[in-house]
Amino acid sequence: MDMNKILHWMDLAKKYQTTDFWNDIFEQSSFEEFMNGNYDFNQADGSKFEPSKKRNFPAIDIYLTDTEVLLIVDLPGYSKDDIELSLSNTKLKIKGNIQIVSIGETVQQERHYGEFERTIQLPEPTYPNHIQAKFINGQLLISYKRHFTNEENVPID
Repeated sequence: MDMNKILHWMDLAKKYQTTDFWNDIFEQSSFEEFMNGNYDFNQADGSKFEPSKKRNFPAIDIYLTDTEVLLIVDLPGYSKDDIELSLSNTKLKIKGNIQIVSIGETVQQERHYGEFERTIQLPEPTYPNHIQAKFINGQLLISYKRHFTNEENVPID
């Protein structure tokens, strides 16, 4: 197998992957640790395992138009005061916290409670003061203007 082709493929995959998938894979001390961190083997019926949703909360869609980058983040039950955004180069960090509403004994719990933090690799760099964020009906809408929409020639000395 050609190592250069593998490295090229991994670089392309990183471009489109929104989590730290490759870092998680290579930082695992064993396959069992990887499986336990990414899959839930404790199903009620014991018959199958499901991918863990903890790494994918909150759900995020990213869109590119000719002029802007748009992210839609699903945060049902949250208010804008529960959420923090920060930016470092092309990494957007979304943090939040929501308290459990305890009405009685929990019989089933599928909604996310407590703290969360997710870092998203943005498709293009921007500055914090160029980002617009609005919270509407449980969705955080984040957008910024694209600066690198045209390919430009680079002179060679």
